[in-house]
Amino acid sequence: MNLYPLLCLDTSTPVGSFALLGEQGLLARRSGADPAQRAERLYSNLREMLDSCGLALSGIGGVAVAAGPGSFTGLRIAASTAKTLAWAAGKPLYAAGSLLTLAYGAAEPGLPVCASFDAGQRELYAACYLWPGLSGPAQELLAPCVLSVEKMRPCLAGLSAEQSILCAGQGFRKWEKELLSGSGGRLRRATPDQDLPDAVCLGRLVSAAPELYRVAEIETFEPFYVRVGQAALRLKQ
Repeated sequence: MNLYPLLCLDTSTPVGSFALLGEQGLLARRSGADPAQRAERLYSNLREMLDSCGLALSGIGGVAVAAGPGSFTGLRIAASTAKTLAWAAGKPLYAAGSLLTLAYGAAEPGLPVCASFDAGQRELYAACYLWPGLSGPAQELLAPCVLSVEKMRPCLAGLSAEQSILCAGQGFRKWEKELLSGSGGRLRRATPDQDLPDAVCLGRLVSAAPELYRVAEIETFEPFYVRVGQAALRLKQ
C-alpha cells in the first residue's frame, strides 16, 4: 500500500502543526498558535491543505498523528480527528511519540538527544533517544516519563558520563539555567526552531519505518498521556 500522500497532525503542544507529505517531499503545511481555536480550525487547516494540492480525502495514502505525551486537549482532539479521517478514507493510521518526533527533528547521528515539554508544577515530560544513523530506528535511552526539575538533573548526568547530550524542547528552554547548573558543560542546547515538535518531522519519522508506527486497531487507539490518572479524571469530566 502506498504511504503517500501522508496527512500528518501534531497538536501535542499549544502550537499545532499539520502537513501533507508526498513521495518527493513536503506538499503543504499549516500551523496555528491559538489553543482555544484549535478544534474548530483543525478540520479547516486539513481541508485547505488537501484543496491546495487538488486532493480529496480518498486520495491520501495514510494519516499520521503525534501520540503524546503533551497537551491533554490537543492529544485528544488530534487522536479523535486522525482516527475519523483514517476510517473515512479507508487508509492506515500511524502514530509516533511526540517526544520521539521532537528528538528526531533535532537529532545528530551518534549523539544522545533529550526531548522535553513543560508539564507544569516544576515538572517536565522527558525522553532521550540515540540514532546511530538517521535512516534507522532510535535507541530509547530514557522512556517518556514525568520528572521534576530536581530529578531531571541527575537523570541527564546518568545518561551519558562522557558524551554531550543535545537538549531540545521548551521544557529544557524554560528550566535551562537550573538544568545547566552542575552539568559540566555536557548539555548542548538545540536551536530555538527545534523547541517544538513539527508535523513535517512526524511525517518523515513515520516514512522512515512505516510498519513500526502503523496502528493495528484504529478503533482502540488512544494517546499516550503519561499522567494516566489525571487523563482519566479529565475524560470523566
